[in-house]
Amino acid sequence: MGIKNITKAHSVRPARLAVVEDNDELRESVLLPELLDAGFEATGMATALELYRSMLDTRYDMVLLDIGLPDDNGLEIAKRLRSLSPTLGIVMLSGHSAPTDRIAGLAIGADAYLTKPVDMSEVVATLRNLARRVTNEPAASDHASGRWRLDESGWRLESPSGNKVALTLAERQVIGLLAAADGMPVRREALIANLVDNIHDFDPHRLEVLVYRLRRKCTHKGDQELPLTTVRGIGYALTW
Repeated sequence: MGIKNITKAHSVRPARLAVVEDNDELRESVLLPELLDAGFEATGMATALELYRSMLDTRYDMVLLDIGLPDDNGLEIAKRLRSLSPTLGIVMLSGHSAPTDRIAGLAIGADAYLTKPVDMSEVVATLRNLARRVTNEPAASDHASGRWRLDESGWRLESPSGNKVALTLAERQVIGLLAAADGMPVRREALIANLVDNIHDFDPHRLEVLVYRLRRKCTHKGDQELPLTTVRGIGYALTW
């Protein structure tokens, strides 16, 4: 699920692009075919949850993001994505064309704001220009910020002092979803749904045990505690 980046003459790999649009016909019949033909490696998804799950396995350079999604507001998603990565390319796609709507999108950190009905030549040109920037910018150093971080593979947590903690598959799935939520609480049901196909086959106490063991595993002498907090009545939040 995801869109790949644009190939540059000197680039080893194309930029990776995620297309998040809940209109199936627009996504599958217009956006993805046109973007693939334009040289993008594209992955499409219909919801914010699909995007967050995909981000567990794929490090995207750019996101083409619809504002009106069924499970979250595109502006809020863009705000979280921008706080997670200052270099991620974000292009908003919206049916709202008023200047105030465009300003709101750019104010929360989007690089561009396109309106529907969309001209695909404009979409392609916008993404190509953005890809030139995002694929050339060096990644920011998380160690310098003195915070916990998830490494690029997604399989290890790194503490502020550089200690590395290997994650199990279940831990990786939980941490990845919490990290993508950017400090916002994630409901227990959503975390469990990311672990199993049928949440009714999963004992909720297993999630509590998983979180408890992960916190203990991340406890190093002299290190800050992993900022994984319990939100009463909701679930958990990762506030790094």
